[in-house]
Amino acid sequence: MSKRAAASVRPSSAEATPRRLHTTNLWLGLGLLLLTAAVYAPVRNYAFLNYDDEEYVTDNAHVTAGLTRDGFVWAWTGVHQATWHPLTTLTHMLDCQLFGLSAGPHHLGNVILHLLNTLLLFGLLMRMTAQPWRSAWVAALFALHPLHVESVAWISERKDVLSTFFWMLTVWAYVSYVRRPAWRAYRAVVVLYIAALLSKPMVVTLPFVLLLLDVWPLRRLSWEPTPGHRNPAGRKPVQSSGPAKPLAALLVEKLPLLLLALTVSVITYLAQRSAGALASLAAAPFSLRAANALVAYASYLLMMLWPSGLAVFYPFHAPLPAAEILGAAAGLAGASAAVLWGARRHPYLLTGWLWYLGMLVPVIGLVHQGDQAMADRFTYLPLVGIFIMAAWGIPEFLGRWRHGEIAGSIAAVAVLLACTVVTSRQLRFWRDSLSLFEHAIAVTSDNYVGQFIIGSALQEQGRRDEAFPHLAESLRLQPNYDKPNYDIGLIYAARGDLGAAKEHYLQALRLNPSYAKVHVGLGLVLAAQGDNNDAVAHYRDAIRIKPDLAAAHNNLAITLENMGKVDEAIQQYAEGVRLEPKRAEARCNLAAALMSANRVPEAIEQFRTALQLAPQLVEARFGLATAYVQNGQTREAILELDDVLRERPDFTPAQITLAWLLATTPDAHLRDGARALQLAAAAATRTKQGDADALNCLAAAYAEVGRFPEAMDAATQALTLAHAAGRTALEQSMNERLALYRAGQPLRESAGERHE
Repeated sequence: MSKRAAASVRPSSAEATPRRLHTTNLWLGLGLLLLTAAVYAPVRNYAFLNYDDEEYVTDNAHVTAGLTRDGFVWAWTGVHQATWHPLTTLTHMLDCQLFGLSAGPHHLGNVILHLLNTLLLFGLLMRMTAQPWRSAWVAALFALHPLHVESVAWISERKDVLSTFFWMLTVWAYVSYVRRPAWRAYRAVVVLYIAALLSKPMVVTLPFVLLLLDVWPLRRLSWEPTPGHRNPAGRKPVQSSGPAKPLAALLVEKLPLLLLALTVSVITYLAQRSAGALASLAAAPFSLRAANALVAYASYLLMMLWPSGLAVFYPFHAPLPAAEILGAAAGLAGASAAVLWGARRHPYLLTGWLWYLGMLVPVIGLVHQGDQAMADRFTYLPLVGIFIMAAWGIPEFLGRWRHGEIAGSIAAVAVLLACTVVTSRQLRFWRDSLSLFEHAIAVTSDNYVGQFIIGSALQEQGRRDEAFPHLAESLRLQPNYDKPNYDIGLIYAARGDLGAAKEHYLQALRLNPSYAKVHVGLGLVLAAQGDNNDAVAHYRDAIRIKPDLAAAHNNLAITLENMGKVDEAIQQYAEGVRLEPKRAEARCNLAAALMSANRVPEAIEQFRTALQLAPQLVEARFGLATAYVQNGQTREAILELDDVLRERPDFTPAQITLAWLLATTPDAHLRDGARALQLAAAAATRTKQGDADALNCLAAAYAEVGRFPEAMDAATQALTLAHAAGRTALEQSMNERLALYRAGQPLRESAGERHE
């Protein structure tokens, strides 16, 4: 055969293997993508939770405003939920910019990141080990394990999936650097690691994980298997990804990353301390924290093996049973000893085990933050280490038996099917706050946070009688819990029991003087009791504590306006609008104050913007009509009032205003006495002839159609009511109009001239 002919012969098996491997990887990746997407698809119909989602998104004025200049600055300079993670905050802003407060797209953002993380994990392991099926099994466990539902289905945990995305990219860049060392490649590692740190500080352990990868599978710090050891199916050991280096050299190589991790750790500690998120030694002594850490390490492993009773919040109970602590310590010590014993022959065991132990250090509770004993979300990346141990260790163990490979394949498929079923079931609990926390209190004991969230959710739905027992139970379980006092205060205020509401607000402030919403609630109670000065003081306290709390600015403005301080009120209304530019009601309040200050063109602009935001807001349309009246724009006012009455035919203020314009305008083309009489009569009937403005309007309408005796009767009734109410300006106007009607003349008044 000639050389030319030989060139066209079918490729050898050595040449075909990479092609088959590439095809296998594509099908495995596609399968992972489709299965994970199908499992998590229901979240597109899920709601925001009233647990952290409020602070992260729905009640955060910086975030709900979308990507604004002020918001961008705040994301980089402010502390968000006692943590500095500007990139995560910016993604929430982007979601609000694109989708507003429609929860579905926010959820899908998390799912998309989880899908990318799954594919990246598969690709990384495949790239480092050339083992497609084992890599795919690890990625599938990562994608489908029930412990990871919390990180994906909770909008507030965007920081988990986003930081992991950049974590994976950092490792990918590191593998590229190891294979082709160069400054440009290392610079990519640094930049991507910074992005991961800016998404969630928990990734400070990444330099440690890279060192573990140097041991296995990159084998830069090589531990060769003992003589005679072979991998399953006769596979050769994975070759080193680069020349072996001393441990000291590998540590120096990671020094820039370690410095970045240290910097972010210090920033995070200071942020949490300033926000009061760190428990004191008196409240949680180190011995208790260490015991809880041991139990948490062991509990996560048990929950990985048997994911039953998962909850969004696990209360921190003290003291822990001695048997539980000793059992956890013995189990962890035994596992560590076994790993060390087998580390030379099976280096993946060392990498996986220390991966798990090390990545949990920032959140294991030695530095105690919050009230939870542990959290499912903390396992999102750490459990990958255990998955690696299983994916490489179990086949090696089963490979000693004749049918071990078949048994292992069946077991692997069974595990993934079980994870899929349990994850789908666990995911359903996350559809809303009530279902999530009803499940939490069912599978945990003394869950005071769960009782509070259920009560708060019911209270927000107006189901106050159902909410109260849950809030009371939360206080019984944890008397020093400030939040239930606030919600109980809201319930009492809604019932009109201002004294009881005030008592609970004050108790909440005794427990937490920096609770901005409580200052707002107390301000509302004090204002309702006529104590405007103290109300203003509490509103200002709320603004000092939380300058971006729009409700505090708006309520302060209302009180200032009631005190006659219109200019100050306008400033506060304007700040509320700046913080919540998409809130139509806030713009209406500002517009009304601007009208009081005779700044009518500005008021018209605010009303128009409010209607662009909420076209169905009748009050905004009526306000715009009133502003047109005050600005002398009769035709525009009539058109707006027609729209109001089409939406709400029984809206009495609109009936009165439109009837007045139709009866009194000097423009004969706009005047319509018959319709004015119809509208005015309906308003007078609805107010049972007891409203001076309705009767004043009715008198003008009668005069317009020439029925002057009825006009005089209606005007006389209006005069009597105005006198009784002390409305001097209206009383004077009615005397003048009564004289006009006696003379048989209708009233002519340009828009904007009516000042009573």
